[in-house]
Amino acid sequence: MDEEEARAAAVPRILVGVDGSPDGVRALRYAMRQAQYSGGDLWVVNVVDDRAPVSDLWELVSTPQTLRQAGESKVSDALRVLADEGFPTERTRAEVLVGSPGAVLGALSGGAALMVVGRRSMSGLERMFVGSTSLAAAMRAECPVIVISAASTPHRTGGLRAVAVAVGSRSIPGSALEWGIREAEARKAHLRLVHVAPETVGVEGGEFVRAAATDLEHQLGNLREGHPGVSMEVELLLGDPVDALVEVTKSVDLLILGVRHRRGVVGGSIRGVLAHAHCPVGLIKQDRS
Repeated sequence: MDEEEARAAAVPRILVGVDGSPDGVRALRYAMRQAQYSGGDLWVVNVVDDRAPVSDLWELVSTPQTLRQAGESKVSDALRVLADEGFPTERTRAEVLVGSPGAVLGALSGGAALMVVGRRSMSGLERMFVGSTSLAAAMRAECPVIVISAASTPHRTGGLRAVAVAVGSRSIPGSALEWGIREAEARKAHLRLVHVAPETVGVEGGEFVRAAATDLEHQLGNLREGHPGVSMEVELLLGDPVDALVEVTKSVDLLILGVRHRRGVVGGSIRGVLAHAHCPVGLIKQDRS
């Protein structure tokens, strides 16, 4: 095992995809701050997509060499950003790879403790189709993923000192909860466990909400004992899940969602939250029960 491999095994690495866009720079700065407070290293990667549709003119001028040169230029720009911020060069690894960005980043995630990717923001119907690369990477990831947009979150996050985890009606997904607790501890933040029930539950909805609250509060009691340094609470909301969770993102620094998907397809609710969120969104594979 060489020195780099030994350090990678001992120190957590934060993988960040950069593409030269404002969203890529936003993801880079966010990943840098995660590395600063976690003590981790940065793994900066640009993936040159050689399968993207091209025009006849582009085919004349693009070669594997020119594509790689373009990627190296974007990585150099990213390293300059880190240098300007004072992040140590010895804690940074940079690479240019060729392939499908989502697939390549997803494959690399097995060697990372966290992956951060930017999500391009658009408007109208385009929102539901935006972020194909970030979603593809997140769905393939073997580690937790944070998705962030320069448009919706241009400012530095962390000032609200609150982290939220979306939970089910009777249970809290273990992987999402463990991550939420780690983030709350590291940030010295308040932890909110949020469950959203549809308003269509009708007259019986009151009993449903009370039963769910009782079950979740019981679980929370055990958690409080195990993590006395983290303040936490259960919130039961009524309404459309996407609308309610997007509203939550206005008052937290990070919203964590447990993800279950089939064949790499993420549900419409998660897409909706990602498209409209006002804060970074964390995605993690949810425990199967």
